[in-house]
Amino acid sequence: MKAPSKCLRLLRAPRAQLYPLLLIAALSAMSCKRTSEAAEPPPDQQVVAVQSEPVQVSEVPRTLRLSGNLRGDRETELAANASGRVLTTAVERGQRVAPGQVIATLDVRAAALSETEARAQAASARAQQEQAARECERYEQLKQKAAITDLEYLQKMTQCRTLPLSAEAATARAALAAQNVGDGVIRAPFAGVVAERLIEVGQYVRQDTRVASLVSLDPIRLQLSVPEAEVQNIREGGEVSFVVAAYPDRRFSGTIRYVSGVVRATTRDLVVEALVPNKERLLMPGMFADVELTVGQRRLPTVPKSAVFQRDDSAHAFAVVGDRLEERVLALGPELGDRLSVVRGASEGEHFAVGELEQLRNGQRVR
Repeated sequence: MKAPSKCLRLLRAPRAQLYPLLLIAALSAMSCKRTSEAAEPPPDQQVVAVQSEPVQVSEVPRTLRLSGNLRGDRETELAANASGRVLTTAVERGQRVAPGQVIATLDVRAAALSETEARAQAASARAQQEQAARECERYEQLKQKAAITDLEYLQKMTQCRTLPLSAEAATARAALAAQNVGDGVIRAPFAGVVAERLIEVGQYVRQDTRVASLVSLDPIRLQLSVPEAEVQNIREGGEVSFVVAAYPDRRFSGTIRYVSGVVRATTRDLVVEALVPNKERLLMPGMFADVELTVGQRRLPTVPKSAVFQRDDSAHAFAVVGDRLEERVLALGPELGDRLSVVRGASEGEHFAVGELEQLRNGQRVR
């Protein structure tokens, strides 16, 4: 017969001897588990391999952050310049127009009748002038023959001098009447976009009645105010860049063309205007612009773009300090190719981790 196994012997052992054996087995298992846990260091003690790049110092543009407004290169409130009832309107809000394109037409029949009357009066005045000229020649001859008195001669000469003036005035009135007839067709003075049409068919307008608002969009003007302390750095031909709320991921640029000659006494600033190409018609008058204006150069530390990541709407990076990572919040300046300038958060001589930053944590040990 085979000898009973160890397990059978354990089961057959007296109960007084069984309890101590079970307690020893349990304590041995717990000791092994603690040893295994102690062998694995906590996450903040784990050493990770990272690649780092040094901070470099470079010359970067010094910029001013300003606010600006966009307006048309040319803007006008087009007036009727004639009186009459509106017969037709040929444009709508937002429509593009060419120079000379018809905006509206007015009923100018009364002006046409006035033109006819004025032309007739001008013709009559010219005929009287020609007749008076012949009379003056005849009176000159009679005067030489002493056939007329001095009084008669002076009266006729006065008439000869005044009739040409009357004819000239009549001709001017006829030209003005013709202009009034022509003004019955209201035309666009330049190429642009109709911002608003202010009249309707059947409405009676006068010469100073506003007909439409017209703006030109290419190029468009960026108007901004520069603080008095930076006036010395503003020059015609300088470059500006800006973003608008409608296109937050796109940066537009322009060139300074108009610089005011005076600093405004109330606000202590200088009004500057830049011309911005707008062939795509993305920019519109009235838009608010967040502007960066270059006013010189300065030296700033720079880090690779691969060292920066976004978190909570701010730029972050991991600096390698000794054998650990230190997470920094960076205030960034202008871009320089594949590097970013840093206004605050980095110093020359430091190193920053680059590459895959998603797995890194603040305080991690690195090699």
